[in-house]
Amino acid sequence: MAELWELICHHTYRGIPGVVVDLSPRAASHGQAFGLDDSDFLADGSATGSGAVRFYKQNGRIHVATEAIPWKSIVGVKAEVTLRRQPSLGFIIDSDAFQFHIRGNTLDTPVAWFSSYPTQYSEISSAFDPVGPQPYRVPNGQWVTLGFMHDGFGTMELYADGQVVARRTGVYAPVNAPGGTGLSIGNARLSRDMSCKGEIDEVKIWRLNPRRIEDEFYARPMDRETAECWRRFRRQIEHAFVRHPDCAKQISRLVKEAIDSLIRQTNAQGPETQSRLQRAAGEYNRLWREGKVDSPEMADVFLDLMGWLRIAGVPPEDNAALAALRSSPCWQLILDELTPFDCDRQFMTLLREVTGNLGDRRRTKVTAAE
Repeated sequence: MAELWELICHHTYRGIPGVVVDLSPRAASHGQAFGLDDSDFLADGSATGSGAVRFYKQNGRIHVATEAIPWKSIVGVKAEVTLRRQPSLGFIIDSDAFQFHIRGNTLDTPVAWFSSYPTQYSEISSAFDPVGPQPYRVPNGQWVTLGFMHDGFGTMELYADGQVVARRTGVYAPVNAPGGTGLSIGNARLSRDMSCKGEIDEVKIWRLNPRRIEDEFYARPMDRETAECWRRFRRQIEHAFVRHPDCAKQISRLVKEAIDSLIRQTNAQGPETQSRLQRAAGEYNRLWREGKVDSPEMADVFLDLMGWLRIAGVPPEDNAALAALRSSPCWQLILDELTPFDCDRQFMTLLREVTGNLGDRRRTKVTAAE
């Protein structure tokens, strides 16, 4: 199964004081210490030898440049920080795209804030969005792993030691990529009288995996002949895109907009429709990974979901972005340059079922909600 999240930053603060090496597979998020000295880098953190960095000085921080490619496309973001704090209002992570801090004035609750282009903002707080009867309060003088998540569509969450302590759902725009000022750990990027007042042992930041759909597609079991067929077809598309670069950009944008707008329109219909979409996605992924692409069960997944979306007032066939894609001259231009694809019987059966349903509003099947 394709990974939903891709690790793009992993700091442990072991090793040479002041030199922060990124341990993520991308290794593009190394840090530089500002306002800290060697004595602020500790050999022991939450465990012996784990390393930690101490933040007590005003404006002391770890700066991470965010100019590398993994930071340019965020959409959704998740992070975990292992820390031990003292009483204080403080930033844990700060950028102009997302922030994570502890809100003081006796609340001592974690808060995450997100920016979306051009002027949309969203926030989740344990004080106002708790999971459970009481808001989660960050303990003092005790090691704890705190985290936040924004899925880029309709869910934000806060975590403490692996447990969800706050959740907010709605319709949210994708998270912006951090700007030129980069990302700060342990304090704000700009000069403010706010510090984490404690130690940080480890920081992990993930972005929503931009290749997850493609990875999931090729994770499906298929024989050698079918796999080679898809490789040939993909090379044809790549060559056509090279010949028509402007159309390649337009089609990529329209495909993304079509998928994105359908998910957002569905989320906007409320929790029951969101639940239907999540169940359908889970069942689709299961059948896909099991190789049951052309099975009656797979057809039922699409019939059920499309029927429900029509009842909810968001029929897929009326999606403006999908209509723009199908009517685009670029779309037809690229299709005309491709050899007809007919070597994957299972996939073509599924495609005919889906497109046939889109063309006939009467072909719907809606089962009772579980």
